[in-house]
Amino acid sequence: MKLKTRYILFIIIVHLSFGVITVLIYQQNKILFLICEAILIISLVLSFTLILPLFKPFKLLNAGIDSIADKDFSIKFLPVGNKELDKLFEVYNKMIDQLRLERTNVAEKHFFLQKMIDATPTGIIILDANKNIESINPYAQDLLEIDEKGEITEICKLPPPWNSELLNIKENDSRLIQINGISQYKCYRSSFLERGVKRTFYIIEELTKELLNAEKQSYEKVIRMISHEVNNSVGSVNSIIDSSIVHLRRFSSEKNEDFVDALAIAKERIFNLNTFTKKFADIVRIPPPEIQDCSINEIVTRILFYFKKDFEEKNIKIVTEFTSDNLTIPFDPQQLELVLINIMQNAIEAITGEGIITVKTRLSPATLIIGNNGEPIPADIQKRLFEPFFTTKRTGQGIGLTLIREILINHKAGFTLETNDDGMTEFKISLK
Repeated sequence: MKLKTRYILFIIIVHLSFGVITVLIYQQNKILFLICEAILIISLVLSFTLILPLFKPFKLLNAGIDSIADKDFSIKFLPVGNKELDKLFEVYNKMIDQLRLERTNVAEKHFFLQKMIDATPTGIIILDANKNIESINPYAQDLLEIDEKGEITEICKLPPPWNSELLNIKENDSRLIQINGISQYKCYRSSFLERGVKRTFYIIEELTKELLNAEKQSYEKVIRMISHEVNNSVGSVNSIIDSSIVHLRRFSSEKNEDFVDALAIAKERIFNLNTFTKKFADIVRIPPPEIQDCSINEIVTRILFYFKKDFEEKNIKIVTEFTSDNLTIPFDPQQLELVLINIMQNAIEAITGEGIITVKTRLSPATLIIGNNGEPIPADIQKRLFEPFFTTKRTGQGIGLTLIREILINHKAGFTLETNDDGMTEFKISLK
């Protein structure tokens, strides 16, 4: 029962009792009865008159409490001339001002933090209390290839290998994740408290550029040193061999001819060694690209004609699927040809017998896909494909894919090399 209701009941009961007493007095003393009736009427008027000023503050405070419950901190009370009430209203108004200020600060900080999360070049995934995905910032959406309106709500439903890799990260721990044998990301998992509830979040930071730059600086230094030493030695050794051959030929004999042949073989091997080191040096000396509008169809057609004899010898079928007759991309034409020659050569070598090589183009973004149905790429080899000087071929030097990688990175092109579920191994190049 409300306080106001109890107060009214109390007044009614008291005045009814007083009224009964006055009725009893009526038979004994009429003058006293009239006095009691006057007192009763005055008491009733005063009692009900005092109800409004007494309960009006409670009504106002209830309105203030309701506004706080509705998270509306805009209602404030004006002084009413009552010292006690004005003091209470003053405390209430200060409390509302402080709540409004704190709420504004929290909203501003939250807005700023959300802007930072959306703009940061780092992937951020935040889970709710039930371990479901609550939010993914734009960088993470692009990285994980998730549509903004997608229905992915759990980590386990993310594209592989992100789903398994992220699930296996322990709290307050990090892991290096490698994608498509080239892109490397540092993933960190931690948690925070929100209203006493523990929330988990992931931070995904790309390390590809830093690691590739450090790797490139290391092998550039080694290649330069080897090339310098080999070139210095080759020049003097060739000079000695030439002089020895001239000297031996002055004295014609069968034994001398054997020595001349041996020296000629040695000179040839030195030439091969010099050529070998120059191939490595070419990776270091890749010139800056001279960007032009390159016609994909035209360059691909020229490359296919270049390998026509190889296709006929191995009975390889070529399937082309061009989405546009005039698809152009900004690229250095000579370096693009070099990239496609190496990719096509690898595709031909991957096919042991009869096979198929497909060449496809896509729009938005401009994409070139070269596939083959040759030997699939093993899982343990996938991560090392673009590692400098790594090769699975007996006579390979591990230069081709490294050269491709450097050229594509210089052109800011995205690329992947992997075997799909249908058995086709595809090299995909895309320019956004």
